[in-house]
Amino acid sequence: MSLTSAAGIAVPRSEIEFSRQAAQGVRLSSRGLGWVPLNFERREYRPSSHTLVHGSSKHLVFVGLTTGRIVRDSGGERVEHELNPGCVALVPASTPVSWSWSTRIGFSVLRLDADFVDRVAQSVFGLGPHEYRLTPAERPHDTAITNITGVLAREAMRGEPGSHLYAESLASILAVHLLRHYAERADGRAFANGTAPEEAASAASFEATGSAVTHPRAVAEALAFIHANYARELSLTDIAEAVHLSPFHLARLFKQSLGVSQHQYLIQLRVNCASWLLSAGSGERSLAEVASAVGFADQSHLTRHFKRVLGVTPRQFRA
Repeated sequence: MSLTSAAGIAVPRSEIEFSRQAAQGVRLSSRGLGWVPLNFERREYRPSSHTLVHGSSKHLVFVGLTTGRIVRDSGGERVEHELNPGCVALVPASTPVSWSWSTRIGFSVLRLDADFVDRVAQSVFGLGPHEYRLTPAERPHDTAITNITGVLAREAMRGEPGSHLYAESLASILAVHLLRHYAERADGRAFANGTAPEEAASAASFEATGSAVTHPRAVAEALAFIHANYARELSLTDIAEAVHLSPFHLARLFKQSLGVSQHQYLIQLRVNCASWLLSAGSGERSLAEVASAVGFADQSHLTRHFKRVLGVTPRQFRA
């Protein structure tokens, strides 16, 4: 069943009820700024659950801002995944879904018009609305999406003239990115320029150092282990044991492949994750909490490495 909005647009009742239920958790929003076809919100919730019985009329892209654990039920599938700063989840339009969580959580959500993505699919890939589909997905990180989210957060916070132009431009970039990396053709084939989920995760892991070459399997496994565990105390021995090599052997392979040591890579990754978290809008969380969320021992540890890698302090970056 649908209701009609003030603009005369039919909106699913479940989405209206979800929006009303969720409104109390909104900490920052682009609503009222005239953004189309992409909108931004930052939300925080206590333990709870939310349901979209008939799905959303828009594609929903979530970027994690805190740690936690979330259960998603959709299409008869139950997926339990970790919420971490910088993690990304996609729920395509018209996908019935429910979520539940038992801890406080914070995240940003991008709402992208499905019709707009259809037009991009037609103009860029030559595919009609029934020739492709976006699929629900959870990824540990996606640099492109977190960067887009960071820009939108700043624009929503400032509310300056011209922000709708930023949103419109980023909507096109986001649509192409989703079609390349989160879509498949109706017959199940991947897009020609697309990337399989496991390949996308591996490719994203290389972005911390800017490397785009193929690495030995042990190094790829080490990268995956680092990305899955960077937020906790992590030793070189832990990494080596995970890939069944001696610390010395892995260190040599890692340096040969990436040009940096495992420790340098881990620090770079933590700094990048901290910057993603700060860019995406970290709410009222202190820098000490941000430091803890990305694996640094304390705020001073974060500040020292952040300044060395990016040239500014986290406080300056956040401002």
